[in-house]
Amino acid sequence: MKIKSMKLNLRFVGLALLLGQSASYAMPGMDMPSGVNAQAPSLAKSIGAPINSDAAEFEMTYSADGKTVLFVSTRPGSIESKGNPYSFDIWMAHNVNGVWQTPIHLGPDIDPKVGPNINTEAWELEPSLSDDGNAIYFTRYQPGNFSTGDLYVVQKINGVWQQAKSWNDAPELPHLNTPTGEEHCPIIASDSLIYFSYQQPGVTQDSDIWKVEKKNGKWQKPQSLGSRINSPYRDHLHWTGLSKDGKSLIITSTRTDMGSRGGHDEWISHQNLKGEWQEPLNLGDTINTAGEDMCWSFTPDGKKFFGGWGPQGSYNMDVLWVNKDDVPLLKNFDPIGPPPNLMAKKQGDSQQ
Repeated sequence: MKIKSMKLNLRFVGLALLLGQSASYAMPGMDMPSGVNAQAPSLAKSIGAPINSDAAEFEMTYSADGKTVLFVSTRPGSIESKGNPYSFDIWMAHNVNGVWQTPIHLGPDIDPKVGPNINTEAWELEPSLSDDGNAIYFTRYQPGNFSTGDLYVVQKINGVWQQAKSWNDAPELPHLNTPTGEEHCPIIASDSLIYFSYQQPGVTQDSDIWKVEKKNGKWQKPQSLGSRINSPYRDHLHWTGLSKDGKSLIITSTRTDMGSRGGHDEWISHQNLKGEWQEPLNLGDTINTAGEDMCWSFTPDGKKFFGGWGPQGSYNMDVLWVNKDDVPLLKNFDPIGPPPNLMAKKQGDSQQ
């Protein structure tokens, strides 16, 4: 693992130098600190090939039955984002008889009965398959700028994947996308409560965590979760990082105080008896390192905790996993599963 990460980090440096950038290659909207080639978490294991490769892999999520994964990769076959060292695309892999099959690129050559054509020259990240398997939620960014994310959804109807559309064009979803900010990686707690990551100049500090609720059949104005959860640094979510009782939340943050190990770390926040979110606690050395520990999530059975890890200042990551109970602060955390398909009610059984 250490040798592979060093190799990837050297390749990253070479790409940055070719582009006339410093080795840290700070991207707008997600400035990355530079220079620490950290060890992976001691108890973590790689998910292995063919999901991990010599390219970058992270932001993986499972289907409800655990037999399909969606993840982000820069491996050969991804559509080039010209002028950037990374070309982020979404890939899909299936598990057959306990063996992961060769990942499938969700691009223009795919059969719409197999998967959706959602990858472009833009960056497609943060995919999640709905609990019924008939919708994929994801985020699309302008290449090189993590301040420009918009939420998208693509649906399978009568066994055929349709064209992706903005959340603002789906009547069942709240209109969260704006022309000047970033909206990304929500947690769909129910058909009437969504937590999402939000960056808006003059409104948020960096990326902050907000919620939007539906009341009397209408989505209300989004609200910040407040200063205890949201720091001056980048704070965001990943798809299944909410407990079933709704009182505990997993956060990815670059905050530098309160026990940070450096780079992105994983944290947990709890509600008090009044329903107020409290300051997050660092999940500790079982997960967090001086490198980048980003966008960790849970398997559908809630037994494993997995996510991206790589050297600090780089997105050259692998997908690692640990047993949830090996993380002391997660022993009593019972996570929600894959997100509901909020478009399913109007389509009924016809989408199967």
